[in-house]
Amino acid sequence: MRAMAAHSAFRHKKTGMRAMYVRNYLTWEPGQPYWQPHNRAVSRRIQNMGWRADGGLWLLVRGGGLYLSKGTGITEDFEEIPVQIRGFGILDVGYRSQDEAWAAGGSGILLKTTNSGKSWSRDKAADDIAANLCSVKFINEKQGFVLGNDVVLLKYLG
Repeated sequence: MRAMAAHSAFRHKKTGMRAMYVRNYLTWEPGQPYWQPHNRAVSRRIQNMGWRADGGLWLLVRGGGLYLSKGTGITEDFEEIPVQIRGFGILDVGYRSQDEAWAAGGSGILLKTTNSGKSWSRDKAADDIAANLCSVKFINEKQGFVLGNDVVLLKYLG
């Protein structure tokens, strides 16, 4: 199980709670003797998942589906969020603040929400970038980066 966790695990910064995903997803909190299994929200394979700024989970599935957990902490209750992605999948989500988050994906897709993920709009500034945008990371509310293939690095300018 450690080999699977090495490429697909993530940790909550404040609680130390860990989660990993394969077909379903597993969670572990400090003090637990073993990983706890959880069912996925949908039948499609989990592409990526992580923690929201409010302590809830976000979940991406094959085909571009975006799901947000209802409430905070570990749950199996997710709500699908409609997102216009022009047929390309979303690969990562990064929260800049409690309300603002960015999502990146194939063929230069860059999306933004300012209402905690309830609705998303496309940022057309990345439309001419011929790269898959793979990772969104915010160091703090003023510093953030999006990493793409072919040495593409975008910097958040606020």
